[in-house]
Amino acid sequence: MASVITETPSVKTFRFVPASGDGLMPFTFLPGQFLNLSFWIGGARMNRSYSISSSPTQRDFVDLSVRREPRGAVSRHVTDLLKVGDLIEAAGPVGRFTFTGAEADSVVLVAGGVGITPMMSIARYLTEQSWAGEIFLIYACRAPQDFIFAKDLAALQQINPKLHLAVAMEHSEGSDWKGPRGRITGELLTRTVPDLGSRRVHLCGPPVMMDAIKALLIELGVPPEQVKTEDFGTTAPTPAMAGTSARLAASATGPLVTFSKNRKSSRCRSGQTVLELSEELGIGIDFACRVGTCGICKVTMTAGEVDMAVEDALDADDKARGIILACQAKAKTDLVVEA
Repeated sequence: MASVITETPSVKTFRFVPASGDGLMPFTFLPGQFLNLSFWIGGARMNRSYSISSSPTQRDFVDLSVRREPRGAVSRHVTDLLKVGDLIEAAGPVGRFTFTGAEADSVVLVAGGVGITPMMSIARYLTEQSWAGEIFLIYACRAPQDFIFAKDLAALQQINPKLHLAVAMEHSEGSDWKGPRGRITGELLTRTVPDLGSRRVHLCGPPVMMDAIKALLIELGVPPEQVKTEDFGTTAPTPAMAGTSARLAASATGPLVTFSKNRKSSRCRSGQTVLELSEELGIGIDFACRVGTCGICKVTMTAGEVDMAVEDALDADDKARGIILACQAKAKTDLVVEA
C-alpha cells in the first residue's frame, strides 16, 4: 500500500500499487467494478468486496475507499490497522455495475453514503475521456462532515461543465450548508435531471435508500430496465448456535443438500440458499457480497438442480462445469455440493 487519505471521520481511501513498487498494476478494470480483499483476522480468513474509486486510466495505482463500520471486523481492521507498505491479497476486478460511456449518451448517478465510491470511478473516467454526454450525480449524505470526495467533486466540476452535481444533506443543523436538505426526493431528481424518464440511471447506497429511490424512479416514469444497481452489505443471517443444527434440520422439509467434502447433509427450508444452510452446519464456504456479483462463494455442484436469481459472477465456462453461487443457489432437487 502506498498511501492513506482520510476522507471523512469514518472513511479512508487506500492507494495500492504493484508489490514491486513500480510499473503498472497487473490488471485493468472498468469504471464501477470492485476488488475482493482477503485478510486473516483472529485466526479466520475473511473476505470483503470494495468498489474501486479511482479511474481506470490511472494504470500505476488503484484506490479503494472504505467506511469503518463499528461492528465490521474487516472494515475496522482495514481502517484502523493497515499502514503504508502493507501487502494485501486481492482478487478481481469483478462486477457489472459499469459505465464507460458506450452504453448510453447520458447517465444519472444516484448515490448514498459510501455508495459514492463506484460513482467517483465513473465520473473521473468520463471526465478524463472528455466524454460528450451529460453526467448527473445526485448524492445523499447524512451530514456535511460525511461528504465523501467533496474536494474531488468540486475539482471535477471545474474541468467538466457536463458534470451536474446535487448533494442532499439529511442533517445540516448547525452548519452553513446551503444546498438541498433532507433526503433525495422526486422533486430534487426532476429538478436536477431534465427528461429523467429517458435516461440510464445507476444507483448505489444503503438498501433502504435504494429501495426508496427505485420506487421514486418508477413513479417518475423511469423504466426498470434502465436502472442499474450495486448492492453490498446485505445483512447476513445469524449462524445457528453450536448443537442446534439437528433441530433446525429436523424442521426443514425441502430438498436434501449434501456437502461432500465435509460429509454433512441436511434438508433445506423454503427459500434457503446453499450458503445459509452451510452456515447452519458450520461449513466454511467463503463469501463477501452475498448478492451474486463477487464470485467468492463459487462451489461445484456435482448433482441436482438449483435456481439462482443473480448469476453475474458466473461465466459460460463456470456454468458448463457445474459451478454455482452458494449465496444465490436455492435447491430445486436434492443436491451434492463440493464443500
